[in-house]
Amino acid sequence: MAAEASVLPPPVQDSVALDTATTATANNTEARPDLHQQKYDRQLRLWAKTGQSALETAHILVVNATATAASTLKNLVLPGIGTFTILDPATTDGADIGNNFFLEPSSLGKPRAEEVTRLLLELNSDVKGIASVQDLGQVLSKSPADLAQFSLIIAVDVDPNNILQLADIAWDNSIPLIKVRSCGFYGSLRTQIRELAIVETHPESLIDLRIHNPFPSLIEYARSFDFESMDSEQHGHIPAVVILVRALEDWKATHDGKGPIGTEQRNDFVKSISTKRRSSDEENFDEASALFRRAGVKPKVPTDIEALFKDPACENLTSTSSNFWILLRAVRNFVEHPSSEGLLPLSGALPDMKADTQRYVGLQTVYRTKARQDLALVEALLSEILSTLGLPPDSVSKDEADTFVKHSAFLKVVRGRSLRQEAEDSLLKGQIESLAEQASWDEIPNDALYIYLGFRASEAFFVKFGRYPGAIDTYAQDHLELSAIAGSDLAALNGGVVTEELSNVLLEICRSGASDLPQIAALLGGLVAQEAIKLVTKQYIPLNGTSIFNGIKSASGVIVA
Repeated sequence: MAAEASVLPPPVQDSVALDTATTATANNTEARPDLHQQKYDRQLRLWAKTGQSALETAHILVVNATATAASTLKNLVLPGIGTFTILDPATTDGADIGNNFFLEPSSLGKPRAEEVTRLLLELNSDVKGIASVQDLGQVLSKSPADLAQFSLIIAVDVDPNNILQLADIAWDNSIPLIKVRSCGFYGSLRTQIRELAIVETHPESLIDLRIHNPFPSLIEYARSFDFESMDSEQHGHIPAVVILVRALEDWKATHDGKGPIGTEQRNDFVKSISTKRRSSDEENFDEASALFRRAGVKPKVPTDIEALFKDPACENLTSTSSNFWILLRAVRNFVEHPSSEGLLPLSGALPDMKADTQRYVGLQTVYRTKARQDLALVEALLSEILSTLGLPPDSVSKDEADTFVKHSAFLKVVRGRSLRQEAEDSLLKGQIESLAEQASWDEIPNDALYIYLGFRASEAFFVKFGRYPGAIDTYAQDHLELSAIAGSDLAALNGGVVTEELSNVLLEICRSGASDLPQIAALLGGLVAQEAIKLVTKQYIPLNGTSIFNGIKSASGVIVA
C-alpha cells in the first residue's frame, strides 16, 4: 500500500458552487465586497463568515503585558478580535521598552497594561481594548467570578503560585486557557481544553463521490452518455466521474456484482479505465484513474465519527445539550435511516475536472440535488429531536445545520487534561527515560522533553524563592539549586537522574534569567495567536498538549503530560 500511496496525484480541488460564487454579474450589483469584507478578505478566505463572527464577538483575557503577550495580541488585533483585556499591575521600566515593540520611551513609569493597550489599538479601530492595572493574585482572592466572562484566557509568564487557581476557574467554566512561558531562547505554550467540539476542521477535501455506492440519479446521469456515438472532442470531455461509474458497472458485471477489492484488483481496474480511451491525450481518463485512487475506496462512516455516535453526550441528549450534539444525533439517525444505506449525508462537493460546461454543470446538479435531499432528511430528523427535547424549531439555524452536514465526515471533539491534573498526576510518570531514548534518535534533536522538565523545575524554584532562576546575578548558584529541584521532580516521576542534556538546559534557563527576547516573543506570539484563533473560532484542530520551541536549535516538539 505504501508504494501505491507514493504515486498518488496531488489533492483535487473542490469546485466552487455556482449559486454561491461571488463573481459580480450584470444582474447582481450587490456582489461587490463591502468595506468590512475588503478589510478582512484574507482571513475570510480561511475561516469564512462564521469564524470571523466568532472572532469579532470574542472577549479574551491576557495576563501580563510582556513582549510575548503584546506580540500575541498584535496577531489577534489585526484580524479583528472583538475585545481584549490586559491584566497587569506592572509599571513600565527600561527593560520593557527594550524588548517590547508596543512600548515607547514615553511609556517609562506608566502602567504597562495601559501603554500596551493604547499602542495595540492603533492597529485596528474595530477592536476594543481594556487595561486592568490589577494583580492577578488579588483578582483571584477578591473577585474570581469576574474571570468567568471571557471567551479565552492567555496566561503569559504568570506567577506559578497563581496559575493553578486561574486554570481551575477556566476549567470549571469550560473556558479554554493557553499557558505561555518564555525564557531566553526557549518558549512553550500549553492549551487547556475541557471540551471543544469542532465542525469545520478544514480537511484536505470534502469530496465524497460515492463511486462504489452510486445513488440512482447518478447512475441515471452516467447512463445518459452514449460513449460510442460521441466524436473525439465529446469523448475527451466526458466527466471523470461518469467514466468511473460506467467502468465500475462493467467491472461488477463480470465480478459477481462486486467492486475491485485489494491492491491487485484495484490496479487491474485502473488499467481497465485506460482501455476505454480513444487516444493517449484524453486527460479525462487520467483524471478518472486519479480520482479512483483518491476517492474510490468504498465509503463508510469513519471510525472517529462512529465513536462520537456512541459518546454519552450524543446518546443522552437533554434540553441543555449543545447544538453540536443535537445535530450529531440527527446525523446518526440519518445513518440509521433505511434510505441512507448506512452512509453519511452527501456533502455535494465535486472536484474540478476536464469536461465541457454543460456536462459538468449537469453532474454538479446531480450531486447538489442529492446533497439537498440528504440535508432535508437530516433537518426533518432534527426537528423531531428538538420537539422531543422541548426546544423551539429554530434552536438550530438552517446555515448551522447545512455546515454541520457538509462536514459530518470530519467532525472532531477535543477533550484535554487540566493543568491541575498534569501537576498532580502527570502522564510522564514512568515514561521519561523511554521518551528520552526515543528523542535521542531524532534527526534534529529539539530537547523538548528537557525544556519541559526545566520549565517545571523553574516554576518550583519560583515557588520556593519568589523569583525565577537567574533573575539576579547568581545563575551559577541557581543552577545547583535548580538541578536539585529537577532531580527531586524526576524522582517523583520515576524518571531517573539529571542527565547532561537536562543539566545543559537548566544552565541555559538560569543564564537567561527569565528574559523575554523580542525575537522569540515575535515567533512565540504568532504560535499562541494561531492556537487562540482555533479555540475562538472553533475551526481547525488545536494543539492538545504542550508545544516547546527551542530557539537555539530552531526546533520544536510537543509533550503530552
